Amino acid sequence: MQIKKILIFFFFAVAFSSTGMGKAAPTHSGYKYQLYKNFENFGILIFPEDRIFAGLGKYIQKIGFNPVETGQAVMRFGLKNKNQTLMMPESVQNKHSMDRFIILQVIANDNMVVGIFDPEWGLTLPGPMYQLNTLKDNISKTLHLFRKHLKKRETRGHQTINPERANF
Repeated sequence: MQIKKILIFFFFAVAFSSTGMGKAAPTHSGYKYQLYKNFENFGILIFPEDRIFAGLGKYIQKIGFNPVETGQAVMRFGLKNKNQTLMMPESVQNKHSMDRFIILQVIANDNMVVGIFDPEWGLTLPGPMYQLNTLKDNISKTLHLFRKHLKKRETRGHQTINPERANF
């Protein structure tokens, strides 16, 4: 009887792992995303793509972001496995060398929910919804934080051992 229970357990374990039924989130969401990128390799990911309204699209391009890719959004966890949301596949993120980006989910009536992906902060998902005017200020503040953090990291990485011997 004990052997029969063990065999049944292994049967279900193998069946669920091979069919993917044991996964917590579906691979494809049905939503398409639009990925924008600037020269600093920062990104803005917006989904669903078909809800990007004219004011939002114009603003994103005005601040120096250009559309680089569109595709099927997938459910992903942040680096610390604490939060999860829809975003581009990790292969797309790696393809564009993008480790810092803002995620915008457009809801009805041009309201948006915002997320931030950063290697040190992980995936941050603030709860409230924003309109475009409020979002403009928050995007510029977030980009400033990204830049400030990178400057700090670059400064630490390029220090010379003997500063008196440095040539200018």
